Amino acid sequence: MNAPYLVLAIVTLISTAPSLFFSAVEMRSTDPKTRVIAQYTTARSLALFLLAIVPLCGRFDGWLLAIAVAMLIVQAIDGAIALRARSAGMGTPLVNIIGPFATAVASAACIWWFLAAG
Repeated sequence: MNAPYLVLAIVTLISTAPSLFFSAVEMRSTDPKTRVIAQYTTARSLALFLLAIVPLCGRFDGWLLAIAVAMLIVQAIDGAIALRARSAGMGTPLVNIIGPFATAVASAACIWWFLAAG
């Protein structure tokens, strides 16, 4: 495993953590509907997290690229959702917009480096 591969694998794994954390936290909600939605989102977030661990266990270029692109898309959509919520006056903190977009940019840069390294 070379540096571009490892950096992309680590950035991808890190990018899966926020959604897993926040969905797991919501599973403790007192609202039953919120808990059920959180269970669904935690299942999906846990799957992405586990899939992102695989590239750290060996050299799986195609696997890493697929999960990295998937997470780039997730982060870009998360940023767009937060931006839209803030525009609608929902009091969304600026960090909820900057964080996902910054992660998407970092992921894109790492994907580019990985592909350029061949």
